[in-house]
Amino acid sequence: MSTGDLIRAAVQNAGYKEDIANVLCNLSEYMKRKQWWGACHASCSALYVALSELGYSPKLCIGEMLGQGLYFDHSWIELDGQILDIAISMTLLGGAPVSEPIVFGKNIRSGKEPVIKYGVPGRGIEGETLVVNSLPFVDYMDGFPDEKNGLWGVVQELLGRKVDIPDLREKYKDVKRAIVRE
Repeated sequence: MSTGDLIRAAVQNAGYKEDIANVLCNLSEYMKRKQWWGACHASCSALYVALSELGYSPKLCIGEMLGQGLYFDHSWIELDGQILDIAISMTLLGGAPVSEPIVFGKNIRSGKEPVIKYGVPGRGIEGETLVVNSLPFVDYMDGFPDEKNGLWGVVQELLGRKVDIPDLREKYKDVKRAIVRE
Protein backbone atom coordinates (compact mmCIF):
# COMPACT_ATOMS: atom_id res chain seq x y z
CA MET A 1 0.00 0.00 0.00
CA SER A 2 1.13 3.55 -0.66
CA THR A 3 1.82 6.03 2.13
CA GLY A 4 -1.39 7.85 1.21
CA ASP A 5 -3.43 4.63 1.38
CA LEU A 6 -1.89 3.80 4.76
CA ILE A 7 -2.65 7.30 6.09
CA ARG A 8 -6.26 7.03 4.90
CA ALA A 9 -6.66 3.60 6.51
CA ALA A 10 -5.17 4.83 9.81
CA VAL A 11 -7.53 7.82 9.91
CA GLN A 12 -10.54 5.62 9.13
CA ASN A 13 -9.50 2.98 11.71
CA ALA A 14 -9.24 5.73 14.35
CA GLY A 15 -12.82 6.76 13.56
CA TYR A 16 -12.08 10.18 12.06
CA LYS A 17 -13.49 11.80 8.94
CA GLU A 18 -11.92 11.83 5.51
CA ASP A 19 -11.13 15.57 5.74
CA ILE A 20 -8.26 14.78 8.12
CA ALA A 21 -6.97 12.06 5.80
CA ASN A 22 -7.04 14.49 2.88
CA VAL A 23 -5.02 17.09 4.80
CA LEU A 24 -2.48 14.53 6.05
CA CYS A 25 -2.08 13.04 2.55
CA ASN A 26 -1.65 16.52 1.07
CA LEU A 27 1.04 17.25 3.68
CA SER A 28 2.85 13.99 2.96
CA GLU A 29 2.80 14.66 -0.79
CA TYR A 30 3.92 18.27 -0.34
CA MET A 31 6.83 17.19 1.86
CA LYS A 32 7.95 14.59 -0.69
CA ARG A 33 7.56 16.95 -3.65
CA LYS A 34 9.53 19.73 -1.94
CA GLN A 35 12.05 17.30 -0.36
CA TRP A 36 11.08 18.90 2.93
CA TRP A 37 13.51 17.05 5.19
CA GLY A 38 13.69 18.09 8.82
CA ALA A 39 10.66 20.36 8.47
CA CYS A 40 8.82 19.27 11.59
CA HIS A 41 8.32 22.79 12.97
CA ALA A 42 7.09 24.18 9.64
CA SER A 43 4.91 21.21 8.71
CA CYS A 44 3.26 21.09 12.13
CA SER A 45 2.58 24.83 12.09
CA ALA A 46 0.78 24.53 8.75
CA LEU A 47 -1.00 21.35 9.86
CA TYR A 48 -2.16 23.05 13.07
CA VAL A 49 -3.83 25.84 11.09
CA ALA A 50 -5.32 23.46 8.50
CA LEU A 51 -6.86 21.19 11.14
CA SER A 52 -8.14 24.18 13.08
CA GLU A 53 -9.76 25.53 9.92
CA LEU A 54 -11.57 22.21 9.53
CA GLY A 55 -13.08 22.71 12.98
CA TYR A 56 -10.78 20.47 15.02
CA SER A 57 -8.88 21.49 18.17
CA PRO A 58 -5.28 20.35 17.63
CA LYS A 59 -2.44 20.96 20.07
CA LEU A 60 0.84 22.23 18.56
CA CYS A 61 3.58 20.43 20.51
CA ILE A 62 7.32 20.94 20.72
CA GLY A 63 9.83 18.98 22.77
CA GLU A 64 12.48 16.33 22.75
CA MET A 65 12.24 12.86 21.31
CA LEU A 66 14.13 9.68 21.99
CA GLY A 67 14.56 7.49 18.95
CA GLN A 68 17.20 4.91 18.07
CA GLY A 69 19.16 5.90 21.19
CA LEU A 70 19.35 9.57 20.21
CA TYR A 71 17.66 12.63 21.67
CA PHE A 72 16.48 15.25 19.20
CA ASP A 73 14.19 18.26 19.16
CA HIS A 74 10.91 17.86 17.33
CA SER A 75 7.43 19.26 16.75
CA TRP A 76 4.23 17.23 16.39
CA ILE A 77 0.47 17.62 16.62
CA GLU A 78 -1.85 16.06 19.16
CA LEU A 79 -5.53 15.72 18.40
CA ASP A 80 -7.79 14.32 21.10
CA GLY A 81 -4.62 13.27 22.95
CA GLN A 82 -3.28 11.24 20.00
CA ILE A 83 -0.13 12.01 18.02
CA LEU A 84 -0.14 13.06 14.36
CA ASP A 85 3.40 13.19 12.94
CA ILE A 86 4.14 13.05 9.22
CA ALA A 87 7.54 14.78 9.50
CA ILE A 88 9.06 11.94 11.54
CA SER A 89 9.35 10.06 8.24
CA MET A 90 11.64 12.73 6.70
CA THR A 91 14.39 13.71 9.13
CA LEU A 92 17.40 15.99 8.76
CA LEU A 93 19.57 12.91 8.28
CA GLY A 94 19.27 13.13 4.51
CA GLY A 95 15.59 12.34 4.74
CA ALA A 96 16.21 9.07 6.57
CA PRO A 97 13.08 8.16 8.50
CA VAL A 98 13.17 7.68 12.25
CA SER A 99 9.77 6.07 11.78
CA GLU A 100 6.94 5.73 9.33
CA PRO A 101 4.38 8.52 9.80
CA ILE A 102 2.46 8.35 13.06
CA VAL A 103 -1.29 8.84 12.67
CA PHE A 104 -3.51 8.86 15.75
CA GLY A 105 -0.75 7.39 17.88
CA LYS A 106 0.11 4.49 15.60
CA ASN A 107 2.76 3.72 13.01
CA ILE A 108 0.85 3.69 9.71
CA ARG A 109 2.65 0.57 8.44
CA SER A 110 2.74 -1.63 11.55
CA GLY A 111 -0.41 -0.33 13.25
CA LYS A 112 1.52 -0.35 16.53
CA GLU A 113 2.43 2.43 18.94
CA PRO A 114 5.63 4.24 17.93
CA VAL A 115 8.94 2.93 19.24
CA ILE A 116 10.13 6.52 19.46
CA LYS A 117 9.26 8.42 22.62
CA TYR A 118 7.64 11.85 22.44
CA GLY A 119 8.21 14.64 24.95
CA VAL A 120 10.98 13.00 26.93
CA PRO A 121 13.19 14.95 29.34
CA GLY A 122 16.71 15.09 27.93
CA ARG A 123 19.07 18.00 27.35
CA GLY A 124 16.23 20.46 26.87
CA ILE A 125 15.26 22.06 23.59
CA GLU A 126 18.09 24.02 22.02
CA GLY A 127 19.32 25.87 18.94
CA GLU A 128 16.80 26.34 16.16
CA THR A 129 14.01 24.85 18.26
CA LEU A 130 14.46 27.54 20.92
CA VAL A 131 14.27 30.19 18.20
CA VAL A 132 11.13 28.64 16.69
CA ASN A 133 9.48 28.42 20.11
CA SER A 134 10.31 32.05 20.94
CA LEU A 135 9.00 33.53 17.68
CA PRO A 136 5.42 34.79 17.57
CA PHE A 137 3.43 32.20 15.60
CA VAL A 138 2.34 34.60 12.85
CA ASP A 139 5.94 35.82 12.36
CA TYR A 140 7.06 32.21 11.96
CA MET A 141 4.26 31.50 9.46
CA ASP A 142 5.01 34.69 7.50
CA GLY A 143 8.77 34.14 7.42
CA PHE A 144 8.84 30.77 5.68
CA PRO A 145 10.94 31.38 2.54
CA ASP A 146 9.85 28.55 0.21
CA GLU A 147 6.35 29.82 -0.56
CA LYS A 148 5.25 33.25 -1.77
CA ASN A 149 2.83 33.56 1.15
CA GLY A 150 5.00 31.85 3.76
CA LEU A 151 3.51 28.85 5.51
CA TRP A 152 0.04 30.25 4.79
CA GLY A 153 0.68 29.04 1.23
CA VAL A 154 1.31 25.55 2.59
CA VAL A 155 -1.99 25.76 4.51
CA GLN A 156 -3.71 26.42 1.16
CA GLU A 157 -2.03 23.31 -0.29
CA LEU A 158 -3.12 21.20 2.67
CA LEU A 159 -6.72 22.37 2.51
CA GLY A 160 -6.83 22.31 -1.30
CA ARG A 161 -8.42 25.75 -1.45
CA LYS A 162 -7.64 29.45 -1.18
CA VAL A 163 -7.55 30.97 2.29
CA ASP A 164 -7.93 34.55 3.48
CA ILE A 165 -4.39 35.11 4.77
CA PRO A 166 -5.04 38.43 6.58
CA ASP A 167 -7.98 36.77 8.34
CA LEU A 168 -5.82 33.78 9.34
CA ARG A 169 -3.06 36.05 10.62
CA GLU A 170 -5.54 37.72 12.94
CA LYS A 171 -7.20 34.47 13.97
CA TYR A 172 -3.94 32.70 14.90
CA LYS A 173 -1.92 35.63 16.29
CA ASP A 174 -2.03 34.29 19.86
CA VAL A 175 -1.08 30.66 19.14
CA LYS A 176 1.65 29.25 21.37
CA ARG A 177 3.47 25.95 21.08
CA ALA A 178 3.06 23.60 24.03
CA ILE A 179 6.38 22.38 25.41
CA VAL A 180 5.88 18.69 26.23
CA ARG A 181 8.01 16.89 28.82
CA GLU A 182 6.53 13.65 30.10
